[in-house]
Amino acid sequence: MIDSEYENNFEEESVREERQATELYFLFGEEIVEQARLIEIGVLNITDEMTAAIGEGIRQLKQLKNDPEAQRQWIVKQEAGLQLLLCLWIMDMGLIEKIRK
Repeated sequence: MIDSEYENNFEEESVREERQATELYFLFGEEIVEQARLIEIGVLNITDEMTAAIGEGIRQLKQLKNDPEAQRQWIVKQEAGLQLLLCLWIMDMGLIEKIRK
């Protein structure tokens, strides 16, 4: 009983993680996502300016939540550093579902 419950939870988590990865690749592209996976957000020295930029980026993505293509186009227009920060933040905070739905 416990083994099957564990297996079900593991499968659900795997499916969720795969879906999130697909969505991140769509929004940010493979290069940014792979770079973000190499960085631990907790060790970054995030400044007030960076925090403000992340906040504005998240707000922008939420405003475009019904249009994934518009979200992607907005991200592509941003500097690579901001793209990376947003990707890191979204990955770390588990925000992908909130900005996509």
